Order: sequence, then C-alpha cells, then structure tokens
Amino acid sequence: MSQEYTEDKDVTLTKLSSGRRLLEALLILIALFAVWLMAALLSFNPSDPSWSQTAWHEPIHNLGGAPGAWLADTLFFIFGVMAYTIPVIIVGGCWFAWRHQSTDDYIDYFAVSLRLIGVLALILTSCGLAAINADDIWYFASGGVIGSLLSTTLQPLLHSSGGTIMLLCIWAAGLTLFTGWSWVSIAEKLGGWLLNILTFASNRTRRDDTWVDDEEYDDEYDEETDGVQRESRRARILRGALARRKRLAEKFSNPRGRQTDAALFSGKRMDDDEDIQYSARGVAADPDDVLFSGNRATQPEYDEYDPLLNGH
Repeated sequence: MSQEYTEDKDVTLTKLSSGRRLLEALLILIALFAVWLMAALLSFNPSDPSWSQTAWHEPIHNLGGAPGAWLADTLFFIFGVMAYTIPVIIVGGCWFAWRHQSTDDYIDYFAVSLRLIGVLALILTSCGLAAINADDIWYFASGGVIGSLLSTTLQPLLHSSGGTIMLLCIWAAGLTLFTGWSWVSIAEKLGGWLLNILTFASNRTRRDDTWVDDEEYDDEYDEETDGVQRESRRARILRGALARRKRLAEKFSNPRGRQTDAALFSGKRMDDDEDIQYSARGVAADPDDVLFSGNRATQPEYDEYDPLLNGH
C-alpha cells in the first residue's frame, strides 16, 4: 500500500510585542467582565440591596454578589431592557479588536470615531424604541432613563408612529456607521435569501404535484389496463360462443355432417364412401355391428362361464 509522504511542519511560538501583549491581556479581562456582567443581569432580583433598593439582613440572590446587584440595577435604571445587549456589545468589540489588530502601530482615529458614533446612535435609538413600544420591566422603564427622555420629547411632536419611524431611520444610519455595511447590500442579501426560500418552497410544491400527477396517471393506467383485460376476456368468450354456434350451424346444414356421426358409431372410416353404413333412420344396420345389429356379443352356451352373465 502506497502512503503519501507529508512533511512535518514545525510550529514556532512567536513572541508578541509589548503593545500586543497589553492589548490581548486587556481583551481577555474585558471578555471575562462581560460574562460576569451577563450573569449579574440574568440573575437580577428586585429584593437585593442595590442602587435604587434598600434591604437589611437579606441574602443576596444575584450571582455577581453585591457588586453585581448594584451594577445590574444601575444598568436597568439607565438603559432598561437594552441593558442585556451591553455584554454582547462588549464581547463583539473585543472580537473585532483582536481580529483587526494590525502589525503596525497606525490607528485610524476617524474610523474609530465613526464606529463610536454609530454605537452611541444604536444605543440611544434602541432605548427610545423600547420606551415607545415595549412594556416596563419590574419597576424600571422599558427604555430606562434614556428612553423615557426620548419618548417624552418625541411623542408630543411626532406622536408614537412618527417617533418610531424617526428613531428607526437614525438606528439604520447608526448601524451603517458602526458596521460599514451598505443598506443596498443588505437589501440584496435579504432579497436573495427570500428568493431562495420561495424557490425552495415552489420546487417542493411542484415536486409534490408531480408525484400526485404520477400517482393519478398510474391509477388511470391501471384502470385502463384492467378494462382492456376484461374486454379481451369477454371478447374471447364471445368469439368462442360464436365459433361453437357456427360449427353447429355448419353441422346441421351440411348433409355430410350426419355422416360424421354415422361414421363415429359404425367404427368405419369416413374416407371410403362405399363402405360407410349410415345409422340414420331407415338405414339397415350392419349385422356384424355389435352396437346397432342387436346381436349378442357372446354365444348363449358360454354364459355360464361368464361371471357377469351367470348370475352368481
């Protein structure tokens, strides 16, 4: 058996520069802090002592302890339900910083500022949309203090529908600033996915219809085949009856048909005309013919030796 030769590759550990070391260490710490913050937000209990709640000699139910309870209460008070997105944003920022770290020390501050503006626009507009369209969470406003300020400012001017449309437009602009995605490309992607789904559904429906048509065609073919078989059987029976009727008609219409019966019972050949003895009415039977002459087949004096005729 032939084996493919593969060259062993030596993996060398490259040393990081001082800036890279500091950056990766900070990213690890920030990611761990985001995980801890998410646990504190998910395990928030209104009865825990916090920034807006006072409790004495009560056990703390928050997984982050007293600091987690205080921080979760503060974030809910400021951002409302959008506080749950803060750990996700932190982890996404860490991943982006680690993925796009360059070998040189050059930093595009303009791009960084655009991304920060985009993040700020996304957070503010999301809080405003939550305050207008969502219910409150515990004793906090659904959009927090930020959402309450935006909703109280926009609703007297644009009402709920107009304020929602305006905030959605700002949210779309903030997403473009943060990610750099064009909404034309996003629309093309969404349209392509929608067309793929519709194409898959239409192909599935067409395939099902084809299977139904094939089954109906098979059923119709089976019915037609059974009909042909039944008709052929009836035709064979009818042809046989007609043939028998025709033979009987020919037999009684042809004078030689009676000769056939006479020849059968006389025991003589029919091809010899002068030797044929007819058994029809008025024709004398052959004295030697046992069946039609009336003579006995044996002599009377030998009856006593015949077990069938002697009566014993």
